[in-house]
Amino acid sequence: MFGMNELCSVCQKEIQPNEEVWVRMKYPSKRGVTEIKAFLHQEAQFVCMDCFEKTKK
Repeated sequence: MFGMNELCSVCQKEIQPNEEVWVRMKYPSKRGVTEIKAFLHQEAQFVCMDCFEKTKK
């Protein structure tokens, strides 16, 4: 859990702390309290803003 480095799913750039990103994930089927970073690490795909802006056009 410590040292989890997320990568952009498009360009493979490492996501930096406090960087704005877009996250693609399925809505959770269960309700409860969870550690958000671990949940996102397992369930989400991250897209950096540079790649998002390129694909948006």
